[in-house]
Amino acid sequence: MSTRWGLVGFGEAGRVIGTALAASGADLAVHDRVLLDPERGPGLAEAVRAAGAQPVADVAALAGRDVVLSLVTPATALAVAEGLADVVGNGVLYVDLNSTAPQVKEAVAAALPAARVVDGVMTGGGIRLDGSRIPISLAGPDAPEAARLLSGAGFRTAVVGEQVGAAAALKMLRSVVVKGLEGLWTEALLAAHELDVVEPLIAMVEETLDRWPTRDFATMLVTTHVAHAGRRQAEARMVRDTVAGTGVEPFMSAALVARQERTARGLEQAGRQAGEVPPTLADALEVLRSLPG
Repeated sequence: MSTRWGLVGFGEAGRVIGTALAASGADLAVHDRVLLDPERGPGLAEAVRAAGAQPVADVAALAGRDVVLSLVTPATALAVAEGLADVVGNGVLYVDLNSTAPQVKEAVAAALPAARVVDGVMTGGGIRLDGSRIPISLAGPDAPEAARLLSGAGFRTAVVGEQVGAAAALKMLRSVVVKGLEGLWTEALLAAHELDVVEPLIAMVEETLDRWPTRDFATMLVTTHVAHAGRRQAEARMVRDTVAGTGVEPFMSAALVARQERTARGLEQAGRQAGEVPPTLADALEVLRSLPG
C-alpha cells in the first residue's frame, strides 16, 4: 500500500516541499487555513492543485493519512499540533519541520500523544533550493522511518539524534555561527566603511578563510582560544575600542571581550599554563566546559 501524505501549511516553505513531494508521485492532501478565506482560498486551492496535490479546507480531512508534515509559521507550530490532536491518530508519523526551539518540538510531541512525532529542520540553502535538494535533519525515536520515507520521495535526509528536539537544537546552534558571522561582518564592515578600508578588510579576511577547511578552522580557533585567551582579552578590548571609535556601536566586539575575559579568568583560576594548545577540539571543549565560573 502506498503512503498517503498530508501537509499542513502551504506558505513559502510548504509550497516548495509540497510541490517536490507531489512531483515524486506521492498522494498528498494539503491543508492551509487560508483555504477557509472566501477571498484568498480559491486562489490557494488552485495553486495546490497545480502542484499536483489535493486541497482540503477542513483539517479533519487529514484523518487517515499515514504521514503528516507540518510547515507553518514558528509562532503557530504548537497551536497547529494541538488542533490536530483529534485528527492525527494512533501510529501516524507527524514530522514537524518548523523552525522552532527544541522546547517547542517537545511540546508538539506532548500535544500529539497518539502520533509518532519526529523533529525535523531544513538547513543549508533553505527554501531557495529545489525542494528535493533541501537538506532535512531529523531526530526522535521514529526519525529513521521518516528519513526512509522522505528519502524515498527524493529528499535529502539525515538522522541527527534519538530525542525529539535534537534537530531543532542543531539548527539553533548553526545559527549561532551563521547569524553570528552576519553580525560580525556587519559590525566590522560598518566600521571599515567609516575608515574607508572596506575592500582591504575583505581581502585580508578572505586570505585567512581561504587557507582553512571549515573543520580545521573551527578546531584552530577553539584550541588556540584555550591557549591564548589571557593575552587575547587585551586585544579584544582594543578591537572593541577601535569599533567604538568609528561611531559604530560595538555590540559584537563587546561580546567578544566578554567571552575572552571569561575564559581567561577561568583558566587562571584553574591554574592552566598560558600558551598550552589542546591537541584536539574535543580536548579544548572539555577544558572550557570544566572551567570555574
